[in-house]
Amino acid sequence: MPKILSLPGVRRDVRRSAVRAALAVTAAATLTAAGFTMASTGARAADGDVATSVLADLTISDVPAAGLDAFNGVFGTAGSPPNGGLDNGDLSDPSGVLNYLTVRGQAVARTNAEAARNWAQAQASGFTLSLNERDFLAVGSLDAYAECIPAPIGPLALAYARTDSNTIGVLGRQVPTGTTQIEVTGAELGAAGVSTATLTIQYDQFEDPSGGGYQPQSSARAGLDITVSGVLRDEEGGELYDGPLVDVELGHVEVTCDGTTSPPVTTPPPTSPPPTTIPPTSPPPTTIPPTSPPPTTIPPTSPPPTTIPPTSPPPTTIPPTSPPPTTIPPTSPPPTTIPPTRPPTPTPTPTKPGPTHEPDYGYGHGYGDH
Repeated sequence: MPKILSLPGVRRDVRRSAVRAALAVTAAATLTAAGFTMASTGARAADGDVATSVLADLTISDVPAAGLDAFNGVFGTAGSPPNGGLDNGDLSDPSGVLNYLTVRGQAVARTNAEAARNWAQAQASGFTLSLNERDFLAVGSLDAYAECIPAPIGPLALAYARTDSNTIGVLGRQVPTGTTQIEVTGAELGAAGVSTATLTIQYDQFEDPSGGGYQPQSSARAGLDITVSGVLRDEEGGELYDGPLVDVELGHVEVTCDGTTSPPVTTPPPTSPPPTTIPPTSPPPTTIPPTSPPPTTIPPTSPPPTTIPPTSPPPTTIPPTSPPPTTIPPTSPPPTTIPPTRPPTPTPTPTKPGPTHEPDYGYGHGYGDH
């Protein structure tokens, strides 16, 4: 099991009991020589590394009454020494953690140490711990990150551990952060000799510094800690076991700014030559001025407008509107040719005696004397 970086002013063993530490040593004794000598860069996360990442650290206690055998191992480790650059992590699982723990999605455990900053990251879509062929523990997605910026800008540190709704599941029960007790049966545990059990779950989500923002300090750490202990009883209520059952650490990331201030200041002055050797930007603009000839050779826009003015002749040939109104006054001749009312005036002569007859003219005597 790789040694996790101890940061100044931080006590990593506050939540761990002496029982857990002893179990970890016993369970890992047979795995250390065979397992971690085979690990690649991830196994280096011990000796002077300024950035470390451990995706999963699992310890199972030896509890025959609950059907549990002792186990300790880690999965997904990375570590970078001062100015050591990027370590994409070791996911080879030499200790067999994946026999108990299912990691969903892409497992990420990586670190980086450079002049500007040191950082560590651990990610997964979720975790499920199976014991006695049962889903004992379920944890949602995890994104843990820690970063440290050294002088002269810093020291500044940042840390966060983000999970789904900050709850986990233990034997199907939702458990929030803090300390929670639940009552279960031996059937739920998969332990034939156990009738009932009281489980105590301690779920801690830690971020140092807290708040998810940069703070003026020289180290940072984040991750999840889940410890389950229990009191197991038989059918008569007699106590079979009282102690730790499972301890799971997920997404432990730690960084420090130590050892990154003096070497970087002297070694990275190669940044000035590159900018001086890459100024080919000035010749190109001078050799590519063919932009001026094109605008002068493409002024054929003036001739076309002068050759298309046939719009003026048409309006001059269409003024036939004046002759028509002068040729249509035939209304005056008809009234002058229709005066046939005069013939009745010369015809009344045969109805009257002419003024040349004498008064005595007519039938009888004395007509006209009366």
